[in-house]
Amino acid sequence: MIDPARVLQPLDEVEGAIRILRDYETPDQLADAVRMVEGAVERALRLLLRSDSGAPDALRLAALSPADLPFEELVQALRQRSLISLELGGLAHELRQAAGRAAAHQPRAADADVAQRVASRLRAEVHALGEQPMRSAAHHAVEERAVGEEPSPVPPPARRTRGLLVGIAVAVAALVLVFLIVGRLADGTAEAMDRAIADFRAGRLDSAEVGFRTVVERDPENVSALLYLGRIYRRQGRLQPAADRLREAVRIAPEDADVRRELGHLFADLRRPEQAIEQYRRAVELEPEASANWLALIHALRAAGSPEADDWLRRAPPEVQAALGGPS
Repeated sequence: MIDPARVLQPLDEVEGAIRILRDYETPDQLADAVRMVEGAVERALRLLLRSDSGAPDALRLAALSPADLPFEELVQALRQRSLISLELGGLAHELRQAAGRAAAHQPRAADADVAQRVASRLRAEVHALGEQPMRSAAHHAVEERAVGEEPSPVPPPARRTRGLLVGIAVAVAALVLVFLIVGRLADGTAEAMDRAIADFRAGRLDSAEVGFRTVVERDPENVSALLYLGRIYRRQGRLQPAADRLREAVRIAPEDADVRRELGHLFADLRRPEQAIEQYRRAVELEPEASANWLALIHALRAAGSPEADDWLRRAPPEVQAALGGPS
């Protein structure tokens, strides 16, 4: 059985560095913090594999040795054993690239965000491993109901000729009311969103869920809040509500690459690789400059044994090719 406290001990030991990621003042502080967090993440991932009692003895023995089990093979082994998600595997590669930039004294501000996301995601997934029976039950329920498919568009209502003036008057009144409501709630909604995002990044998923739900209650078409809720529910193994939220997000923003990538992660968790690949491919088309989209797509193609993996890798940005070792 996985012991979250033991596996996550390396992250606990660099909590100070994680805090520095939020309020660093110099590039050197950022670089040092990124390198410390990346090292802790790799140690935690190795402890996670070592803690898997069902893994082959040879794999568990090699888990703690970078020489015997290089980082790329470590991530692949964790993915094959369903110990980490595809998204976390991709983020871990991004963090490794960030650590390389930090070592070369060329850190980027975005590297702090990547490091925080990896630490938060790793904590959430390790804790979720203890709830595997519930996750399996949720997975079965979702597959039975075939949740996750995009809804069919609703045809627009037929034009009515009667009551046109009444309809216009009602619409004008509603518009005035909307402006009044927005004027009063906009500030509160923005504050709730900021607090929820901070909770999410810190791994306080219960508080983050409450915050994002508050935002959605005030603004039902807030795509960012719906996306975050989908992420939270999926990481907790609550795949049915995750699918519901993501369907809403896709309906509102079908051209949002982040939504498409998260929907791909959901399909991957449901062991529906073809549909996951379709969503990742769409995310790459919508936002080709985002490494996370390429990493997710290529990992999924490789996991499916698709010959297209190398073709996509040749077209990927240089940092993605460097992270994945180039085409085979």
